[in-house]
Amino acid sequence: MAPRSAAGPQPPPSPQAWICPGKMLAMGALAGFWVLSLLTYGYLSWGHGLEEEEEGALGAPAAERQEPSATAAATSQPHLIFILADDQGFRDVGYHGSEIKTPTLDKLAAEGVKLENYYVQPICTPSRSQFITGNYFPDILSLIITSTP
Repeated sequence: MAPRSAAGPQPPPSPQAWICPGKMLAMGALAGFWVLSLLTYGYLSWGHGLEEEEEGALGAPAAERQEPSATAAATSQPHLIFILADDQGFRDVGYHGSEIKTPTLDKLAAEGVKLENYYVQPICTPSRSQFITGNYFPDILSLIITSTP
């Protein structure tokens, strides 16, 4: 193999040469601590509130159980579940008349709020910005150019 001449084109530097190895190590450690904090929070809050539920379920029959006081209901935090599915059609869930059985989603839909008037784009950025901001911009963020006015 012939040696390279100094006048020839040089290969581009590797991505590792652009970023200092010390910064890469620091970013890796930061990401690791972030994941560790999420796991720790999940572990510590895993069984939070189960003692009261078990006591109420086992202690008295349903007819004798007392309803929670208004102050306890006011201080409890709301239960929010956000489900984002990719490539899900309108009739892909059981509560819309699908042949596919989705009992858990059917129960969530029956007991919760269904958001069924929505508009999405073929890529996630416009839909994600609409979800984060709460604003509906079909004309500004649209990637599909329509011929109708």
